[in-house]
Amino acid sequence: MRHKLGPDVRAAYASDTRGSLADIGLLARRSTKALGALSLLCAGAGGAVLVAEASGLASGGASDGLWLLACGLVSAALAGVSGGLSRTAVRLRGAGSGADLALVTHHLRSGEVISIAHAHAPFAAMPGAQLVGHGLFERILVADRPAFLAAVSGAAGLKQDAHDLRCEVRLRCEADGLSPEFVWMEMRAFPLDGGRVRACWRDIGAQKARAEQEAAARQEAERANAAKSQFLAAMSHELRTPLNTILGFSEMLLGDTAGRMDGEKRAEYARIIHDSGQHLLGVVNDILDLSRVEAGAYELLVEPVDVRRLAQTCHDMMAIEAVRRDVRITLSLSSRVPPILADQRAVKQMLLNLLSNALKVSAPGTRVEVSARVEGGSLLIAVADQGPGMSPADVARLGEPFFQTGDMERRRTGSGLGLAVVRALVRLHDGAFDVASVLGRGTTVTLSLPLTRPAVVVAPFARPGAAAQPDGERRRA
Repeated sequence: MRHKLGPDVRAAYASDTRGSLADIGLLARRSTKALGALSLLCAGAGGAVLVAEASGLASGGASDGLWLLACGLVSAALAGVSGGLSRTAVRLRGAGSGADLALVTHHLRSGEVISIAHAHAPFAAMPGAQLVGHGLFERILVADRPAFLAAVSGAAGLKQDAHDLRCEVRLRCEADGLSPEFVWMEMRAFPLDGGRVRACWRDIGAQKARAEQEAAARQEAERANAAKSQFLAAMSHELRTPLNTILGFSEMLLGDTAGRMDGEKRAEYARIIHDSGQHLLGVVNDILDLSRVEAGAYELLVEPVDVRRLAQTCHDMMAIEAVRRDVRITLSLSSRVPPILADQRAVKQMLLNLLSNALKVSAPGTRVEVSARVEGGSLLIAVADQGPGMSPADVARLGEPFFQTGDMERRRTGSGLGLAVVRALVRLHDGAFDVASVLGRGTTVTLSLPLTRPAVVVAPFARPGAAAQPDGERRRA
């Protein structure tokens, strides 16, 4: 085994080795070409003399015969030297720099290690007995062992001047050999005489990690691009549908110049236009709110919020819609529910969106319940409906922009943005968004909001003596 060298000596050795091997390889390649050319020149000269003598242009003698013999011998010698240098160049080019090799081993055709020619960290301090024989083979991940054996046995059957065979395997490099951590290694197998093989091992873990990071970044970019395209397509549909309704019914009203349409029909068309306009306004507002949150431009005005009073306000605002759908909204909030430090406008919007979504999926004669309780340092606000429920696959996607569940009739009443806005606002409050649903029994959406907020941090550029805002703090997402 190679002794452990100091960092300065190793650096100098690596530099010298890298330079010398590169220079020798370059010299060998250039010498091969030069000697090959000289060999051809000598052979050509000898051939020219023979042709001249055969044609009678020159008279041969003993000196000419010796000269031809010398040309032949020189040509053969140059050809031999050229072949040797060519094989040396191939080996040097294949072996590369020894400074970046972690291990160099000699193997039999069966893969057994018969000797260790070079060992660098982390193999430098490892006893050779742990690697010779089948020790190295047992450190290779089981799934990679066939590739290792194929490379070694394949190289053993090649000529010595042939190119190497490569494979990538995962290898345990710890001294005990029992650690579950594997390191990616590239093994290059070179044929030697007698059916033996020299294997050069190089650590490629960093390259693999970079490749995985690049692949993950590429996949993330592709997902983001697909999500953007899907978002734009869905947004175009959500905006186009109510606009077409408004234009269609308004054109019908404008076209009735003769007054043939009765008042009831006109009122119905006007109501449809109004509802479509309200739906369009809601979609635009949701898109704007969602884009502000995602862009970090949504400001939180943090102040004490009375959740019981806010829930009652939301109940009153949704009362007309609940009566129209024949759905009852009940509030189950104890008087002991404490106030929370949050943005009152954002909490109100979250409750209204949850109530609106629950009413849309509820059948006539059912109930929607709003409850709240304290758990740990958070206030849990739950909105439960008795609708059709959702499958686990739909629950996992709930809150994605424009994603809707249920039949087509219910999908026409919403855009799928309401819950996406709720989830974004909850995340802005450092809270949690949880959904529990059972098919045929209903869905419960629970918001977990922290009771308190972090202390206000005064910015370094704040003017001394500036009065604090009495109604709370402002926090930008």
